[in-house]
Amino acid sequence: MEQKTCYEMLKENVDIKKGNIIFYNHKISMKTFLRNIDDFAISLKKLNFNKNDVLTIYLPTCPQALVAFYACSKLGVIANIVHPLLPIEKLKDILKQMNSKGLMFFDVLVKNQKVLSGLNQTLIKCSIADYVVFRKPFFSIFIKCKCKSYKPVLKYSELIKHSKKEMDTKINGKGDDVVCRMHSGGTSGQPKIIELQNFAFNNLSRELEKMYTRKERGGGSEYSLVALPVFHAYGLGVSIHTCLTNGYSVILVPKFQPKKLNAFIRRYNVTFFSGVPIMFKKMIGYKNFYGKHLMKLRDLWCGGDVLTEPFVEHFDTILEKYKSPARLFRGYGLTEVTSVCTANTFENYRPYSCGKAIPGTKVEIWDDNNMPLSPNTIGEIVVNSPSCMKGYLNESNCFVYKRKEKWIKTGDLGYLDNDNFLFILDRRKRSIKINAINIFPSEIENLVRELKYIDEACAVPYHYNERIYIKLYITLSNKDILEKNGEEKIKREILMLCQSKLIKYSVPKIIEIIDEMPRTNFGKIDFIKFE
Repeated sequence: MEQKTCYEMLKENVDIKKGNIIFYNHKISMKTFLRNIDDFAISLKKLNFNKNDVLTIYLPTCPQALVAFYACSKLGVIANIVHPLLPIEKLKDILKQMNSKGLMFFDVLVKNQKVLSGLNQTLIKCSIADYVVFRKPFFSIFIKCKCKSYKPVLKYSELIKHSKKEMDTKINGKGDDVVCRMHSGGTSGQPKIIELQNFAFNNLSRELEKMYTRKERGGGSEYSLVALPVFHAYGLGVSIHTCLTNGYSVILVPKFQPKKLNAFIRRYNVTFFSGVPIMFKKMIGYKNFYGKHLMKLRDLWCGGDVLTEPFVEHFDTILEKYKSPARLFRGYGLTEVTSVCTANTFENYRPYSCGKAIPGTKVEIWDDNNMPLSPNTIGEIVVNSPSCMKGYLNESNCFVYKRKEKWIKTGDLGYLDNDNFLFILDRRKRSIKINAINIFPSEIENLVRELKYIDEACAVPYHYNERIYIKLYITLSNKDILEKNGEEKIKREILMLCQSKLIKYSVPKIIEIIDEMPRTNFGKIDFIKFE
């Protein structure tokens, strides 16, 4: 199969006539979007960005980030995509490590642009006003009052203005070029810089399209709601690139606000949405989630963190009530394979599982000697996928080669049942050894969440008198529960449940009720802060 760039895949498959991008309720036609990509590529070329140079995208989920990604794909430039709230000192380290040549930033997120002056970068300022024209005066006044500008900074709005007479840039990128670098915890839990190639994103698009069983081409009427960050493969690969290259329009939401997301679903008849568990939980907490508009939803994917079966059943009951054909499907993936590698579907569904491998991908369970294990045997999850990363930056030995195939060891523990449905147990690095017995925190957490008044749970090791015990943090679904039942009664019920269902080493020694779980930049519970 011919390997194309993400840019070429986009241009050949996007709905040019009726497709659009919505940002702050402002519609950007697909024709304008493609023109912006070409114009921005011209500007990058004029700024001496050449193949394998690095442009750092320090932006939230916004049109400018997408334009930059596809322009980089066209030119063979590497898009280094980082969290837009990353502290400046940390950003400096990354820019140096990446040998970055340019930096795109959002004006409202950098209060004093002069702090960027010593970074030795071509600085490109982006603004909401670049696209939201009808509120441009308001944003301009706000920025002048709240942010200090820096004169050498280039304006994105000026870099996408070229006359039709100007020579368009050639496509210098190739399918096997590294199109972006993403910053992840890595399969070992240590910070890694993951290099993803054009063909990895394109393959993901082709294979996932086969799984969107409720999709009906509607000439721009299919909307993907994008609340996931563009700096994460799940957001860029699934919610954006896969959807754009399969004829969807997209709604870009820079900041997760559940009530606003619900309003978008209602207003634009959203058909596809992918998110993490906390998003779905918060969205159904608002009245405007409910209504006949849910009938338009067809595909709902959830991954990135633990999604409990009771919540899936509750969510699906809501969808059924409003006659939606969609169901909430649990999946599993990692940045190293450009996000998704297994998912439940309408055709292949099993409760509590993360589904089967997506088309073209293989998933196995190995022991410590890299030998495949039989069904229903716990071991490390390993993945072979055509959407696999090129590797970690400046690291070798990223893969295990077996049967002439390249496999990624995920660091996650689980098992495959007799029908090849994947069940996740825990991160290998999260497993706790007590008296030579492996304790899996997720087993404790999943059990405790069966109590209806428990919202979230996090089990961590607790050291006391040179011995290891389990400490359990919980949040409640409703604060009134604490006043009604009392803290001691709640803890006693949790303890009794654990004692009846778990081995004694897994029973929590200490239970603490907290208001809110700490979270990572990707919305997962940050259990490390408890240890």
